[in-house]
Amino acid sequence: MPTALCPRTVDETGNAGRVLALRLQLGSLNQESAAADAVLAACLLWVAGVLVEIAGDVADPRAAGALVHRASAALAAVPAPAENGSRPLPPQLTTRQLAVLRQLQEEVPLREIADGLYVSYNTVKSHTRAVYRKLGARSREEALVRARELGLV
Repeated sequence: MPTALCPRTVDETGNAGRVLALRLQLGSLNQESAAADAVLAACLLWVAGVLVEIAGDVADPRAAGALVHRASAALAAVPAPAENGSRPLPPQLTTRQLAVLRQLQEEVPLREIADGLYVSYNTVKSHTRAVYRKLGARSREEALVRARELGLV
């Protein structure tokens, strides 16, 4: 019976959250944004290379496929180099998601945001989750930090 090398999988938002956390840690070391992105890219490329190497040595095709998939996800998370010092493109948020994101700055409860936008509480929760996912954030504070970095708020 083959052993599972990846017993649990992490969804893409979890990976994005880890990448954001690493980037914020690198940024806190007084690194320029471009330098932090370069270090992050080097780390992700190294991880992807190791996963592909291990996949080549594994006899179980399913486990090898899982490792190659994880390597692909790591490579997809490598930030694209900014041209001419410009910022990377922000994630595509809908108009309503942007409205909710801007309201999140006010530190008001989601119910109050829903009342102000004339939508249901569940709709605001859905928009908030989508914003967090697209920004790779796990909390309101993380989302706002990322949004400020990208010039969204």
